[in-house]
Amino acid sequence: MSIRGLTGWQTSLADLSLILFAVVAASYRGDPAEEAVPRPEEVEQALDVALGQPMAVFRPGGDADLARWLSAQELDEGALATVIVRHRPGSAARAASEAAHLADQIDRSGHHARLVVETSASPEILVTIAHDRTDYGTEIADTR
Repeated sequence: MSIRGLTGWQTSLADLSLILFAVVAASYRGDPAEEAVPRPEEVEQALDVALGQPMAVFRPGGDADLARWLSAQELDEGALATVIVRHRPGSAARAASEAAHLADQIDRSGHHARLVVETSASPEILVTIAHDRTDYGTEIADTR
């Protein structure tokens, strides 16, 4: 008759699991110098999240009328119209002027507007509507 020791395969498996956990946890601990510098892909991803998923898109041109388009949309309190103007390098002033003109039209229509002016290889102007107002819904918290 043989007597088994107090350790079996379960104890070895538990030990290996703890070692694996320690190695994985150590690999997730980043260097503080690396975390201070944002990587470009992280910045772009954060911008995409900030803009939200557009429900409607308006592209000015031809006989398109922004005020008429806004009145046809059913905008509630959480909706925000975002003017996005992408321009070639060197034409930022003209692009900002166009964006301000569109934002003024949105304000006169009684809606909230946000401006995004950025450099791009292919210039474009568009207005999107999304439910991404950051101040919407914050009034439900009692901050007294």
